[in-house]
Amino acid sequence: MNQGDGAGILSRADGATIAYRRTAGKKPGVVFLHGYHSDMTGSKALALEAMCRANGYAFVRYDGFGHGCSSGDIAQGTIGRWTADAVAVLDELTEGPQVLVGSSLGGWIALLAALERRHRVAGLVGVAAAPDFTEDLMWQEFTFEQRRTLIETGELWLPNDHEPDKPWRLTRGFIEDGRNHLLLRDIVNLQCPVRLIHGQKDTDVPWQTSLRLADALVGDDVEVTLIKDGEHRLSRDQDLERLCRVVEALLRQVEASQSTAPEL
Repeated sequence: MNQGDGAGILSRADGATIAYRRTAGKKPGVVFLHGYHSDMTGSKALALEAMCRANGYAFVRYDGFGHGCSSGDIAQGTIGRWTADAVAVLDELTEGPQVLVGSSLGGWIALLAALERRHRVAGLVGVAAAPDFTEDLMWQEFTFEQRRTLIETGELWLPNDHEPDKPWRLTRGFIEDGRNHLLLRDIVNLQCPVRLIHGQKDTDVPWQTSLRLADALVGDDVEVTLIKDGEHRLSRDQDLERLCRVVEALLRQVEASQSTAPEL
């Protein structure tokens, strides 16, 4: 496996391509998973990349299917597809233990990928993590007319508060696939340390979602940080500094635990 620096394209079996950037370094490495309608060039990804580079840790950021420079139509993306992308990135672009950092949708995907690769994921950080949002924050909030439109036509256009001139197109398949990956209806069987950061002024994903997730996680090493004046993106300078501190501390914790673990 080529673990060098730089940009690259990861090809998938169906012909799709995943654009990524990778920084070589020591393990544990960090993989950043961006949010819905975002990409790997956001401020959180770049801040974490700089932190990892400064401390010598390996780092990967990538664009999920339909996002950024990766191939595909975002409206045809699904939770299952994005999870498969994340697992492919773990398998083909990283080695050894990894800490997954997921923002919003990326938090849900990070959890699902960790469940599929428990032996590789040594820690997880969620920033306004949004597990189950297709059901809890979309379907359950839709009006009767919106549900009927989605069922009868197979798609629904939603206003985009962040970019009003770019409404979101949802498909029925997106909602239905989300139901196959719901996590908060049961325990989340992860034992790795988890850190959750959530703004209490988040109008996209309620901060209570992080408390629900913390309660569902099986592992005991779970910490929730609530930011009273924080909004969904948590991309202010102080937010980025906090995120980097949390991730760096977790990396050092994992690194220490790996060095003292008995050899099998």
